Amino acid sequence: MSNQHQLPTPIMLLLALVQGLSLYLLHQSISFDFWPSNQPQWLFCFYTLVVVAPVTLLLSLEKGLELKLTLRLGAFALVAGALGFYAGLQAIPLEQISYQPVLFAFIFSMLLASFKALLYIQQLSSGSALSYSALFLYSWRNFLTLGLSLLFTLAVWAVLMLWAALFQVIQIDFFDDLFAKQWFYYPTLSLAFAFGIIIFRNQAGVIDTITRIQQALMKFLLVILALVSVLFMLALPFTGLTPLWKTGHGSLLILCLQALMLFFLNAVYQADADSRPYPLWLHRAIYAAVALLPVYSLIACYGLMLRVEQYGWSVSRCWGLVLWAILALFSIGYLWGILKKRDLWLQHLSWINVRMGLVLLAVMLLVNSPLIDFRKITVQNQLARLEDGRTLLADFDLHYFRYELAKPGYDALQQLKAQHGETNPALALRIDALYRKDMHNETSEQNSKDQLQQLLVALKLPDHVILPPALKQALADWQKDHHWQLSYISQYHLRPIDLNTDGVQDYVLLTYSHDSIDATLFSLEGEKWQRSVLSQLFSDARSVPQAEPQLETLELKAVPPQWPLLQIGGKKFQVQATQN
Repeated sequence: MSNQHQLPTPIMLLLALVQGLSLYLLHQSISFDFWPSNQPQWLFCFYTLVVVAPVTLLLSLEKGLELKLTLRLGAFALVAGALGFYAGLQAIPLEQISYQPVLFAFIFSMLLASFKALLYIQQLSSGSALSYSALFLYSWRNFLTLGLSLLFTLAVWAVLMLWAALFQVIQIDFFDDLFAKQWFYYPTLSLAFAFGIIIFRNQAGVIDTITRIQQALMKFLLVILALVSVLFMLALPFTGLTPLWKTGHGSLLILCLQALMLFFLNAVYQADADSRPYPLWLHRAIYAAVALLPVYSLIACYGLMLRVEQYGWSVSRCWGLVLWAILALFSIGYLWGILKKRDLWLQHLSWINVRMGLVLLAVMLLVNSPLIDFRKITVQNQLARLEDGRTLLADFDLHYFRYELAKPGYDALQQLKAQHGETNPALALRIDALYRKDMHNETSEQNSKDQLQQLLVALKLPDHVILPPALKQALADWQKDHHWQLSYISQYHLRPIDLNTDGVQDYVLLTYSHDSIDATLFSLEGEKWQRSVLSQLFSDARSVPQAEPQLETLELKAVPPQWPLLQIGGKKFQVQATQN
């Protein structure tokens, strides 16, 4: 392995300065709304390039290898930038799509992909053959160097804030104003981060010592995990799997157990295939626990497929499948080594880990590409379930499509609106309400008219019923005041009724949402229609959940109260049901 102390410091500092200035320009484009902020595909692409390329180079550059590392890491950064471009396409149209879930998944997967790619590029550039022990050493050096450098950067920022606060106390605001400027803190913090990397990379011996300390701690934790794994497996025949599935996240817990077992196993046994960090009996007990991991894979797969059968695919279940597949491949590979090598199965561990690392890198890249797009997979599956009747339109989760599936979800909802809008105008109202940012502050007169017209269509009024213009305005006001609720209402119905028997026609607006019926009374007072909320009286008996009713078929009848109002002085009181 090449000497980690021979660092091209001037190049690294220049690289950090360019990164800081680039981040500042991208931030300015967002603040002042100029290109590329208005085209998220380019914004995602440039942010990816500006983060991935400099950070990976700062963590790996060595004298004599600058060109080789720059070419290889530059090529990877271009691939990452192209994937960022595709991720940005999922946020179009920008004003209609919540891209935070896209951004979170992209950042997480690209961090993991960049970390794995850096390890392999570092070792290949050093001229040595791929080996797990070398990859392990690079991984902990990079991870700890990165983490400690981020802490150093935060410390620099804290010192600057203290500096500014001290001078502000004596009424010198220059430093407080300076340190708050974006053109100052972007380059400054980037340079601080680069200084941190230079400092900690020059202390490779200290980093390796920390690695050995954490390895000693994980030796103890691995024994506990192996014990938990065996005891849990022994308990399952007595409890069955039903309690595990009732939690709703049983498969996730099992996958977490597998992931921790594999992580600690590799941390403890990474250095030498012939090493014995434990006595022979404990070593055998641990690989007996490792041999049980494929059984856990089967249980997790059954639980995951059970949820898919019940509710279909979602983005989280797609991620669960990827995690399951990776852990299952690791587990089966280790079991194969145990069956083939017995006590010497660790000789097989390095071979498996080197190749599975490449598989993990490929998967993290593919899930951000058009080849494996979890959002499109989810949309196609959920629409198929809707079409074949496994999911009812009334139960279709519009909010999940709106807030979790980005552009594929937006396209699917527009498709549903086109297909069912005429026969189910309430559905069209729900979809439009989901994509209307702030209907309460809507200023466009034409938009207000269109929204009212949608509501009137959703009311399904008979042809002979003509609403007074003032009542239409009252309905429009109700619609504005309930803008937050419109995306949940699946039915509307307006029914004429003389509720107080005064000879003047009143109207009751019925809506159905959250598995309940709400009612609003519109009554004419002078020339203006007033709104009154009709509150439901609940009895002590618990209501049994029922299917969604058809509002137009329900009977409306005025029922005299059991107890009249009681007036005491100038105040009126109403009898309420007693709560036991």
